[in-house]
Amino acid sequence: MRGLKRWLKAAPETRDELIKLVQDSHQFLEPDTVDMLEGVLDLPATQVREIMTPRPQVIGIHESASLSEVMDIILETTHSRYPVFDSHDDDAVIGILLAKDLIPKLVHMMRGNEEEVGSTRLKDIVRQPLYINESARSDTLLRSLQRTQVHMAIVVDEFGNFGGVVTMEDLLEEIVGDIVDEHDDFDEDSDINNIIPHPEKRGSWLVQAATVIEDCNDELGAQFDDTDVDTMGGLVMQALGNVGDLEGESVTIDDWQITIVNVEGRFIKTLDLTPIAAVL
Repeated sequence: MRGLKRWLKAAPETRDELIKLVQDSHQFLEPDTVDMLEGVLDLPATQVREIMTPRPQVIGIHESASLSEVMDIILETTHSRYPVFDSHDDDAVIGILLAKDLIPKLVHMMRGNEEEVGSTRLKDIVRQPLYINESARSDTLLRSLQRTQVHMAIVVDEFGNFGGVVTMEDLLEEIVGDIVDEHDDFDEDSDINNIIPHPEKRGSWLVQAATVIEDCNDELGAQFDDTDVDTMGGLVMQALGNVGDLEGESVTIDDWQITIVNVEGRFIKTLDLTPIAAVL
């Protein structure tokens, strides 16, 4: 206790001093506690765009979808919330669909009230969306989610265009690290496995397309530019432009040859990164 009192004798006067105080607290606090405190203190410096799910990776539902089509999407993706888009405008989100809000409709269907269920319009059961600018601070997002009592917000850019979605779970992961639930693929949701050595090519790496560019730079010692895009998949799409069949396409960025090795639908899943020196 005497050591703790001496350590705390000078109260921090700035945020940087407070962060340094937390970082120097390993002798008194558990490492996990220190990490969480650092995560909380970093929220004001973290923009929504850094933690959101970008538009290409968002699983959404169109307003005109039938109940059976919606159920197929839910069973395949196992998410609990979905943005619902206007049938005529992919940039216009009319609301958020909670999977649990469909349970009463399913009960009616099981009881033989198919006609009543069939007349249900999706826009009649969606929740009012919360919009947040992609440049907003994460602590502002947290207060907005708490105030409106919702767990998902629609992210818009400076022009009001749909940029992605962000959830309460995204915020919590900034504080406590990855949260892997019973529906998650551990390999996909763990930062540890986002970047792994290629099992068949010495000197090459397999990288998930959703990996943040900054994380890839830190792990591989690369210098990919994240000015306009946030993820490795976005970086590759930016370099390729409009390409029909993505799988197998290669592009050279900086000192790396990047090949798309796995695609699901229109979305890139996995990339092969090989230093140019290893190719020559």
